[in-house]
Formats: sequence, structure tokens, C-alpha cells
Amino acid sequence: MVKSKDDTLRKYREEDDAKKFIIAQLSDRFKFWLEVNAVGMDGDKLRIDAVSLCTETGWYFGWEFKKSHLYKSEFAYVMRQAINYRLARIQDSRISDIQGSRLRAIAVFPDWLGEHDEDDTNYGKEAEGMRLLAAQFRVGTMREREDGRLSFIMGQNGIWHSTTGWTKTAPGIMDGERSIGSQRRKDK
Repeated sequence: MVKSKDDTLRKYREEDDAKKFIIAQLSDRFKFWLEVNAVGMDGDKLRIDAVSLCTETGWYFGWEFKKSHLYKSEFAYVMRQAINYRLARIQDSRISDIQGSRLRAIAVFPDWLGEHDEDDTNYGKEAEGMRLLAAQFRVGTMREREDGRLSFIMGQNGIWHSTTGWTKTAPGIMDGERSIGSQRRKDK
């Protein structure tokens, strides 16, 4: 089946474009490690696109970069991939502080609000549902706003903004103990 959308509609045509943008925008507040090794829950070796350390809070979290989404299936795939990364354990000697630990969260960039270029179809509700489900695993999106500011969105909560930093609710969302799925152990 031939896909009809025009690739030139993508703001970030390659994953590397999205990665370069974020690092350029956030390098004054976050330290980044690229291509970080991890082990998935099933024992598979994974490579997380980036891990960042917030110099203000000391929080580590991961990043999954993709080219801009034009299809609902692309966004669903990246959210599922980010959940797998969130549940993985870091196995990278460059970040010895968190060796063997899970990351607090994963940020997906760019976000997708459900836009469709071919007609009046808008998948905004589906995109919101995917974000809400992913938030249960502490996977959120870094949303680029029209005014150029960035916001880290976890479900429906904005937990970090490029103009003001972390919100008051961020510690509870990033650190709050809770069960993952049907597991009895706490998410720490």
C-alpha cells in the first residue's frame, strides 16, 4: 500500500534533526549522553537514543527521538518503544550513577497532536489516549509550542517548561511510588 502523505510536511525529516534541535535548546540545563546501552525486561540489549541529567534537580531521564509523525501508527510505535526503554535497566559505564537502574521517565520528541494533512480528519483524541496510557509508564512527550518554548508533558500534566523549569507536581510524577501494571513491587 502506497502512503500518500508528502515527506516534506515533516518539520524534522530525520531522527537526527530532532535530536540536534533538542540538544541545542537544552544543553544549558541538561547534560546528555547519546546512544546509551540498556537491558530490556526480556533480557534484550537496547540502545536508548539519549539520557539526560537535569543539572538543577539531578534527575536522569531518557529520550526517544523520531522524525516528525505523519501517521497515527508512527506515533503509536514510538510510544510503545519508549515504554520498553522506561522499563529497561541502564548498562552503560559512562553513567555509573545509574548503572543497573531504571530511568525516572522517557521523553519522546517530537510530540504529535493528531494532525492529518489530507482532509479534515484529526486524530487528536487518539493521540491523547496514547499519551495518557504511556504516562502510566512515565513516558511523556516534549512538546514544541508555536512560540518556540518547550514543555515536557506527562499525560495531561505539564511537568517542565523551558521558561519556568520543573512544576510543583513534577516530583510526585517523576518520583512517586506506584505499581507498574500488575507487578506487586513498587516502581523504584
